[in-house]
Amino acid sequence: MNSLNSELTRVGAPANVLRRALITLALLTSATACVVPQAEVEEPGIEAVVVTQWNDSTELFLEYPHPVAGEQTGNWAIHLTDMGDFQPIRTGTLTVRFVAASGVTAQSFLLEVPARDGIFLLDPVVTDPGVYEVRLELSSPQVTSVHILPSVRVFASMDEAPLESGEEEVGGAIAFLKEQQWVIPFAVSPAVEQEVQRSVRAPAEIVPPDGALVQVSAPVDGVAPAAANRGAPSVGARVREGQVLVVLAPSSGEGSFVEVRGRVEDLEREVARAERLVAVGAVPQRRLEEAQHDLGIARAELEALGGAIEENFTLSLRSPITGVVARREFVPGGRVTAGVPLFTVVDPSTAWLRVQLPVGRIGSMDRTIARFTVEGSEDLHETLRLMSVGTVVDPRTRTVPVVYEVVGAAGRFMFGQLADAAVPLDTVERGAAIPETAVLDDNGTPVAYVQVGGEEFERRALTLGPSDGEHVIVRAGIELGEMVVVIGAYQVRLASLSGNEFAGGHAH
Repeated sequence: MNSLNSELTRVGAPANVLRRALITLALLTSATACVVPQAEVEEPGIEAVVVTQWNDSTELFLEYPHPVAGEQTGNWAIHLTDMGDFQPIRTGTLTVRFVAASGVTAQSFLLEVPARDGIFLLDPVVTDPGVYEVRLELSSPQVTSVHILPSVRVFASMDEAPLESGEEEVGGAIAFLKEQQWVIPFAVSPAVEQEVQRSVRAPAEIVPPDGALVQVSAPVDGVAPAAANRGAPSVGARVREGQVLVVLAPSSGEGSFVEVRGRVEDLEREVARAERLVAVGAVPQRRLEEAQHDLGIARAELEALGGAIEENFTLSLRSPITGVVARREFVPGGRVTAGVPLFTVVDPSTAWLRVQLPVGRIGSMDRTIARFTVEGSEDLHETLRLMSVGTVVDPRTRTVPVVYEVVGAAGRFMFGQLADAAVPLDTVERGAAIPETAVLDDNGTPVAYVQVGGEEFERRALTLGPSDGEHVIVRAGIELGEMVVVIGAYQVRLASLSGNEFAGGHAH
């Protein structure tokens, strides 16, 4: 009855005609109440085609119903993703050309802007039936790209076009829509054939090179005068070689700085007096030589106390290197004790990576470079060269220290930072390789997620070969050319755990 009411209203029937029709329908329904009505069956629509293509510039994910000549059969949902950053195409024009077998463009459609970020919508009407090459030409400030569908058939009539089966697709594919991919850090990369050098993972630490970390200690007991040390550098401050770090007022007493300084001044006066007397022949030359000898010993003793000696009997301790203050262990106005470190200065422009390599791997290691990540980051770094291999085994860990120089250390690392190193060995294997970032540990099983369609993914259990810290050989589980999720694999895994299995396309 509702269907009849809708149809009649659509064609504009008068109200009294509507009422009579409804009364008649009600009587007929009452008279045939014993008949079980059949459920209304929705007629199947035209079958849709799903296409996923990658090129160097963009990824195309396209869902379209089979076209029928002279008819609108439904929207072509054209999803375009920038392969540079895996973000949706937000601006630009898309030209869709239907090219006949003769090479002539039969029809062309221009989409001036995306319907929304990443999605162009088109309901093309092609005049003549046949098989066409369809070219999708993108011109955007983000990227320029062309995708080709080599064989798109335009059917002569609706009767010829294949219809949907009406059966819901059942499968184990994981649904992860473009709208989900575009809002997270996400990337895919093909499995490629290459040689991968076997490596061994080992714990490591960022350490200062020899001479890049120095301590400035108090050479004497004394006081750090508050007024003189008000501007002393703090932790994190950059200092130059020779810059004053702290000014001390040394304590007096037997053998103290003050006592030695006084003795030096007395001997300097004695040498000057002996030089005058020798010049007039009042004393022998030996007297001058003895005074000079005593002055040299006293000056050496004073220099051994360190620092720069000022006129007011204070002692200025200076930085021996250019670098950054890592520690400061005195308070202006407080007392200091001889031998106690007052400053630690480091030069962060260079760094070493000290790896604790299992002793059994020393003989097979490739003595070139190593790769590593530091705690708190997944960024992969590379060493510059091997510095040394230890010769003493740690009895507790059964490891040997291996030291590398780090490339471009300035400002990137902190001394004492822990690291995970991949030390190359002297064997290689060739095969299908994927980035290490694609591999997840699923309860002890290495797995990766493969993009089998624009919005379809599969979980693959892997059999792995050697890894160099950046790429790993996959002996089973992934074929060459398959697109593997290298960023965002964990989010795809969460989507698989939600139980949201893929059941075909989605509406736009």
